[in-house]
Amino acid sequence: MKIKLNSVKELRKLTLQAIVDLYETGELLKELPKLPKMLLSGEKPTYRDSIYREREILKQRIKVYLNLNLYKVRDMELYELLELLQKKFKGEQIPAEYEGRDHAVEVVEEACDQCPTGQYYATDLCRNCIAHSCEVICPKDAISFVNERAVIDAERCVGCGLCEKACDFSAIVKLSRPCEKACGVGAIKANERGVASIDRNKCVSCGACHSACPFGAVESPTHLIDVVSHIKNNKKVVAMFAPAIITQFGAGTTLEKIKSLFLELGFTRAVEVAIGADMVIEEEAHVMDTRDEKMTTSCCPAFYEYIKLHQSDMVEYISHVDSPMMALAKRLKDEDPEYKIVFIGPCTAKKVEAKKYGIVDDVLTFTDILSWIDARGIDIDTLSREDIEGSYDGWNFARSGGVAQAVVNKCEKELQLIQMDGIKEGAQAFKQFRLAKTNTLLEGMGCKGGCICGPSVIQKPLVAKAMLTKLKR
Repeated sequence: MKIKLNSVKELRKLTLQAIVDLYETGELLKELPKLPKMLLSGEKPTYRDSIYREREILKQRIKVYLNLNLYKVRDMELYELLELLQKKFKGEQIPAEYEGRDHAVEVVEEACDQCPTGQYYATDLCRNCIAHSCEVICPKDAISFVNERAVIDAERCVGCGLCEKACDFSAIVKLSRPCEKACGVGAIKANERGVASIDRNKCVSCGACHSACPFGAVESPTHLIDVVSHIKNNKKVVAMFAPAIITQFGAGTTLEKIKSLFLELGFTRAVEVAIGADMVIEEEAHVMDTRDEKMTTSCCPAFYEYIKLHQSDMVEYISHVDSPMMALAKRLKDEDPEYKIVFIGPCTAKKVEAKKYGIVDDVLTFTDILSWIDARGIDIDTLSREDIEGSYDGWNFARSGGVAQAVVNKCEKELQLIQMDGIKEGAQAFKQFRLAKTNTLLEGMGCKGGCICGPSVIQKPLVAKAMLTKLKR
């Protein structure tokens, strides 16, 4: 199984792989303080200017991966956490202030490169043209020509952007921090020290900043060790895997073998969230058929949070139907209250949803599972095939348009559809929704393209989209 990850995801995978391997062999507490040096050995840095800075950043990441409150333990050395972790691994209660905050993302300040932002810069594409339109239009005389190319004086520049629009060669660009550019609600900004900081009153937990940061400064906590601990302690643990899992572990890896994979990892049961999606389809279609009203979907927790925080006057129109994750989890808990329910998907926001309702015990991402597979040395191709459940419409929830189309297919009346494909389309989508009459359904996806484009996917969305289409045949 060859899966190519970028360096940020690869380092996360290798670190989690080492943590799981050490935990399952009973060596984690003994080896944890040495882990940064074990993974980043030698005296030459791999990613940054200093090997010591690399190890310090990895030390902070490890704290996030162990689901501890980073802001409480930031100044502690790993060896100082051993007594705390020993209690945690035994299933004992640790002081609440040390527990992970169940945020979808956390900023590892030491990793933030303090990227410049808001500045305009003349690139090497400048041709030193005769017109010099950029220089002429600048209201502050901030542009001059040095060595036959435009140079922008940052102290004089007021960021109006007129020069960018005037250049016919697109040689002038605005520098934007990748995390800020990715965020559709302006929730992440540089603080007074130039370090990324998240405004929790705006953040919808979509994880866009996590996948956008090329320095890995925005990390997503994981419940991986908690889940491995449940299994090691012989708890009845159920894996619920999201429809977006299709092709995540290789285009040739079938859903039937993925289901078998979770049993191989030690889960008591493995259940498709597509079953929960089918339950949602039935309920939402019934609501739309029996009431003359407009409604938004409620499957995506980032979309749900977006409405509450940024379109608060529209909260009354949110569907009261559970998300597929919650619908299925409730059914499983009714079957056996002792089940530990684990959701597996590409979503960071599901961690917040799970904490909110307290029915799903833990949330893992595909990168977490990949780390676990590698730690165990499992070859998926050798596994048996398990029967797969759930309709095509249920599996198709994984991509934009899939939820709305499933409800339309089930409804007897004609519906008007509005699609919000990603958080950045929110303002426009709700502008339409406010004007909409009855029998209108607004489908909201926090990630553009849907769950197959989520922040923790490990394969190209186009491949997943093609495989979802094949399921219809």
